[in-house]
Amino acid sequence: MVLSAILNIMSKMPPPELRVFAFKDFIRFARKFPISDESIWDVVRSQPDSNLGGGLYKYRIARSGEGSRGGGRVLIALKMEDRAILMFAWEKKEMENIKPNELKAYRDLAKIYLGFTDSKMTQLVKERVLVEIVCPQKGEGNG
Repeated sequence: MVLSAILNIMSKMPPPELRVFAFKDFIRFARKFPISDESIWDVVRSQPDSNLGGGLYKYRIARSGEGSRGGGRVLIALKMEDRAILMFAWEKKEMENIKPNELKAYRDLAKIYLGFTDSKMTQLVKERVLVEIVCPQKGEGNG
């Protein structure tokens, strides 16, 4: 019983080396939607809706008080247990899906950003190209 409780807690914790980044357009979307930093981390920890290839995944996000089916969608470049980059998000009611040429562009961009070193990612944060979303401590909802 104690072991299962510990495993349950551990399964909800991100690996200590996981870093989550976002483009500024995603940050603007997150404020408007709204989605908190804690909810962003919940999305990153969850199973993706679709594997779009090249390290790019599509996730559903729910608006507070509503389900995820009609909520939002987010494209995340993901390097398992290392880095997640929230690249683009949209509300389902505004756009059904992205166009094939846009998908290719995001795949190409994902490949570039997933190939960067940690020091390059830190530099991009300092240059304000990306925003790093730090995992909030329990009970600290930022948004």
